[in-house]
Amino acid sequence: MTITTAALIKPVESGKGKLQLLSLYVDFPASAYARWATVAIGKLAGSQCEARSEMWKIDSIQTSASLWQMMTNDAANADVIIVAASSLAQPEPALFQWLDSLAALKTNRPVSGLLVGLLGDEKTKTMELDAAVKPLIRCAQQTGREFIWHWMGESRLNDSEWLAEHIENLLARKLAAASEDALQ
Repeated sequence: MTITTAALIKPVESGKGKLQLLSLYVDFPASAYARWATVAIGKLAGSQCEARSEMWKIDSIQTSASLWQMMTNDAANADVIIVAASSLAQPEPALFQWLDSLAALKTNRPVSGLLVGLLGDEKTKTMELDAAVKPLIRCAQQTGREFIWHWMGESRLNDSEWLAEHIENLLARKLAAASEDALQ
């Protein structure tokens, strides 16, 4: 299932850049955090870029190979990928398989992107976190993305400061690339 949150993000006038976001979540509580991150990124993009978003639940893409491939292709070209899992106690094999299939694809993005992990909470054990973060880091490296992560939790829904610098840097790269293309 795809949920578009573009209506929640204020569009900007034409001629501005576009910021493509794709969220993948493991469970229902994680969907709220993924949605929050999408809206926060859209607000941080402000008037510089029009943010477009897709949101998928991992088990919904497992039902069809063509759906899996379509979503993976969309993710390969997305500027920002958000992966959210509220619990790391029980790893989700499909998520790791999807990360591997994403890492194997070539991208058409002109600049490096961002992979955002919203993972567990402060009660998560170090081994669980390590097992979840390593595949995300590997995928980010292989797909030309910066990897950042953050704990999930109620208090986190009010703080997008940890995202701000990363989004600003991404937008600066995108706008510089667009200006360079316009000069050629």
